[in-house]
Amino acid sequence: MIHFGLFMVRLGLVSPEQIVKALDCQRERQVPIGKIALEHHFLKMNQVFEILNRQFEVNLKFGNIAFELGYLTRQQVDHLLAMQKNMRTPIGEILVEMGVLSPQQLTEALDAYEKSKEPI
Repeated sequence: MIHFGLFMVRLGLVSPEQIVKALDCQRERQVPIGKIALEHHFLKMNQVFEILNRQFEVNLKFGNIAFELGYLTRQQVDHLLAMQKNMRTPIGEILVEMGVLSPQQLTEALDAYEKSKEPI
């Protein structure tokens, strides 16, 4: 199965450069895991600051540091990462915002993409 962005490139709806730009936008909008952990009471503010300060010293991800410090379990980190992923703005929506696709083109591309995943 291919990703939706690559599917749209193969259909000729968007260019690879437009996908890269949309992915960059998606990444910029991503809610930090520390913010999610605070909002859902997994961590306290002082713990988030400690983890962030530690990130400047070592090249590790926030969740790995929180786990190493014993602030979060592996399951909690995984849950927070899943929440973060679910909060992500879909790439198609970003492409519509960028004016690359119309809402109608996005709807048609999503339909075609879903049909392409169906077994023959």
